[in-house]
Amino acid sequence: MNKVLIVDDEEDIHDILAVYMKRMGIDVSSALTGEDGVKLYKKMFENGKEPMVVMDLNLSGSKSMDGVNLHMEGNDKKMDGVRATRAIFKINPDAKIWGYTAWNDTVWAEKLKDTGVKKIVKRLVPFKEFAEMVKDFLEG
Repeated sequence: MNKVLIVDDEEDIHDILAVYMKRMGIDVSSALTGEDGVKLYKKMFENGKEPMVVMDLNLSGSKSMDGVNLHMEGNDKKMDGVRATRAIFKINPDAKIWGYTAWNDTVWAEKLKDTGVKKIVKRLVPFKEFAEMVKDFLEG
């Protein structure tokens, strides 16, 4: 079975993506923080169950722009999507990671691209369509 690890600070995103992905036969795991995403990826990888990772950029959990800006600049204590991606690539340089974020046209997204992610998809892409893209990638 294909496996996906969703790393996003919004539970609703996990719930919606999981519905579509599970319908397509994809096993879904979730992490709400970058730190938890890295830990879960490492555990899965070490157990031979390497997942594809769907990574958000903003993992701050903050509802204020001040909190998001601190997070984006790396000035808070939480791991953002860029730092979490780098940590996963240290575990497995061949990790399959896609960004799925509303921050796609920003310098922040460029930093994510520079880590070596396979793709960054705009959060404007409908959830069902995104799940189909993931399935095609996993099967292709």
